[in-house]
Amino acid sequence: MKRMIIALALVLVIAAVAVVCVSCAKKEETLEKGTVSYTIVNNTGKKVPVITLSDTRSENKVESKAGEGGLPDGQSIAYEMEAVLEKNAPDVMFGFTVEGGDNLTGHIMQKTGTITMKLEDGTPAYDISEPGK
Repeated sequence: MKRMIIALALVLVIAAVAVVCVSCAKKEETLEKGTVSYTIVNNTGKKVPVITLSDTRSENKVESKAGEGGLPDGQSIAYEMEAVLEKNAPDVMFGFTVEGGDNLTGHIMQKTGTITMKLEDGTPAYDISEPGK
């Protein structure tokens, strides 16, 4: 009887491990490599010396391409980066620093769009619009 209980417990443990492995495999299947691309517009009224995009699911990161002086107010720049997508959606951290030191970081969950950096009551903020909207 004792052996039967041990055998049953062992079967349950193996079944639980199999379920966990299957669910992990299903999660991996939803991840795929892709590209994200954004047009970033500076409407802050100041230069933006630092702009950063980083994929939270990989080591991919893109830092400011605006040159030594930063991205001037009213100017825009295009960014493209390899990213790991889940169900065709990225999880990208977007951040920027406005001249003078104020900064902001947030999540972008779409593959493309226009990101408009701005100041709201002196605090960095941004909007993102999808293409065609």
